[in-house]
Amino acid sequence: MKKIILTAIALCTLSIAMGQQEELTDSQERMESFNSVKKHEVSLDVVAAIGGLGINPRYEYVLGRYSGVGVDLNIGIFDNDDNFEYIETFSLTPYYRQYFFSKEDYGAKGFYGEGFVKVFTFDDGYYENDIFGSGSYRTESYTEAAIGVGIGWKWVSDSGFLIDVGFGVGRNLGIASDPQDYELPAVTGRGGVNFGWRF
Repeated sequence: MKKIILTAIALCTLSIAMGQQEELTDSQERMESFNSVKKHEVSLDVVAAIGGLGINPRYEYVLGRYSGVGVDLNIGIFDNDDNFEYIETFSLTPYYRQYFFSKEDYGAKGFYGEGFVKVFTFDDGYYENDIFGSGSYRTESYTEAAIGVGIGWKWVSDSGFLIDVGFGVGRNLGIASDPQDYELPAVTGRGGVNFGWRF
């Protein structure tokens, strides 16, 4: 009889412990459901688009509640009528983000810090004099790379609509070789205001 009672108590204790481990709060269930389905984000930098500087789409994959990886693509559309010397024409920027204080149900939002690698092309404009004393304006394209960090804040609604405001700065690696001795700035920037969707 003692064996039966002890076995019954052990089984009850085990089933209660297992039941407590499996029970989730409503917010935890919503978060797990959301994160298991909605891990992809696409967005567009509206400031660059409105300002006529470039088309800047972004994709991010949510790794979990506190992190994500993604890539920015920038296609410059700036019309260089004023012959500026340094115009970024294209960039590809993969990044890793770590989200902090992400206590909201769906995670991967709020304040974040990121590390990125930026590979970009730029146009260098210069005047070239001929033997008659007159000159002409010429442009050449070059490729450069930078490593940097950034910070920002992301808002994500329950439906998946998102707004991402961030900026960063990177150190140029100096791989561009310019025969006109153009001095590329030591740093390059990154940032914008992205509107998009998590799905």
